[in-house]
Amino acid sequence: MRLLGAGIGIAPKQGGTGTVGVPVWVWNGPGPQTTGPTSASATALGVTVTATATVQDVVWNFGNGTTVSCPFPGTPYSPSFGLTPPSRAGGQCGIAGYSRVGEYAVTATTTWAVHWVGGGQQGDLTTTRSSQAAVRIGELQVVGQ
Repeated sequence: MRLLGAGIGIAPKQGGTGTVGVPVWVWNGPGPQTTGPTSASATALGVTVTATATVQDVVWNFGNGTTVSCPFPGTPYSPSFGLTPPSRAGGQCGIAGYSRVGEYAVTATTTWAVHWVGGGQQGDLTTTRSSQAAVRIGELQVVGQ
């Protein structure tokens, strides 16, 4: 069974530039290897073991000392959200914004819970996987006439 870190979705989008003080949204793109659940079985010497993995949590480190834990995939950003910060109560993940111009490495560390059954036994284990994206934050200046 191949388990991956989050399939990072981020707004502002990778390769784009966000603005100081504007919310940053993150989400884990859905898929069996990124959000689960996923299962696999193997047989050896007449014993079959089946393992099922589910995402327990994703901890987002925004590269500025801020971390956010999300036990759900998160909601992709939509322009209809405007400048509203992400709300965990609404199943959204992110931060209210960066306070400084710069390039930041956003790291998502996914904790997978794995339950296995086979040979008259069963057990649980956890494992983590990480993935990373870069976000660039600029400053918006308005010049009056």
